Amino acid sequence: MDYQPTEQGSSAKISYIVGAIVVIVVLALWYFYFAQKSSVNMETPTATTQTSSLTNGNTTADISADLNQPDSSSTLDADAAAAAGDLQGL
Repeated sequence: MDYQPTEQGSSAKISYIVGAIVVIVVLALWYFYFAQKSSVNMETPTATTQTSSLTNGNTTADISADLNQPDSSSTLDADAAAAAGDLQGL
């Protein structure tokens, strides 16, 4: 008589894999449902707006006054060159 054992080990492996996937899905759904729900219940800070700050700097006169200021980029370039020279000396 020819005895051939059945492959019960492979079906057990498949059931473990399916069980692990189910557990992962349940944990993911729990996290997204309850974690998102609890973060929504947190108090949100109320924003206070000042209407005067919304209009400052947005007029044509304010913009042209900003454009007429002296250029300070040459001073910044000199400072950057001095800093680079100091770093080269190290």
